[in-house]
Amino acid sequence: MSVLKKCFVALCVLFALDFACTAQSSSQNVAASAFVQGAKAFSAGEWTSSIFLLRKAVSYPENYNPDTWYMLITAEMYAGEYKNAYQDCETYMRNFPESPYDSYVLYQRGRALFCIGEYEKSVLVLSDFCHQYPEHEMYPSALYWIAESFFATYNYEDAEVLYSAIVNDYSNDAKADSAQYRLETITQADREEKILYLLKETGEEYLAAKEEYERQLKLSGMDSTSDARRRILDLQRSNSELERKVLELEHENSVLADRLNDEIDKNSDIKNETDQLLRDLKKKAAMTQRMLDERKPE
Repeated sequence: MSVLKKCFVALCVLFALDFACTAQSSSQNVAASAFVQGAKAFSAGEWTSSIFLLRKAVSYPENYNPDTWYMLITAEMYAGEYKNAYQDCETYMRNFPESPYDSYVLYQRGRALFCIGEYEKSVLVLSDFCHQYPEHEMYPSALYWIAESFFATYNYEDAEVLYSAIVNDYSNDAKADSAQYRLETITQADREEKILYLLKETGEEYLAAKEEYERQLKLSGMDSTSDARRRILDLQRSNSELERKVLELEHENSVLADRLNDEIDKNSDIKNETDQLLRDLKKKAAMTQRMLDERKPE
């Protein structure tokens, strides 16, 4: 091979190597640019844009790492794309075991399940998180979402225990105010139920005694029914005392409702649910008033 030909071959090899390096460098630049743009949108709180850009970023091998995936999951949670966040949590846990963000992804997975209405699964995942990371900064928040799952399924007893634990043991945590609000909401509901129960029980007893009194009047005459009459009078006095207690409870409920209304703006994440609960309580209050009116002695 001539010297000229050897030089030409060498130049071709160098050109090919240079082209490959340039192409690789160009690909790396595009990948880096996608990540930087996604990170900027994330920092600015532009969740929809950041999700689009970060999804583009993870499509490049250079960005297929725990950092980019965790940022994407967090953006999806902020944007309310809970199903996508849950699926990406699953992808993350399959591909990046023992990564620095493991605990946070497990927490977000449980929270995403709550947000899509999978309350039982959410309790299992978040309970697992609490078991594995008892000293974690997100531990109180995990307790809160477990309690919220119980609350959403009307398991107020277990929910109250967890809300109380947050208020008492983590009073400085961001979830403490929301937990206190929930405790007051449960108290409000309990009082309404107590009023309805008292009205039902005493109302039935009063009506039964009144019917017995009238039956005795028909059967035996007025003189032989003095005991029944005395019983009616006693029940009327008892009902008057009950009505006083009911009115006191209703007053307490009114005060508590005012406090709950003051807290609504501080707890916007549960505002819609609270509005529905307050509507239900108002219906119960109207029912209570009707029952009171119906059983006032003539």
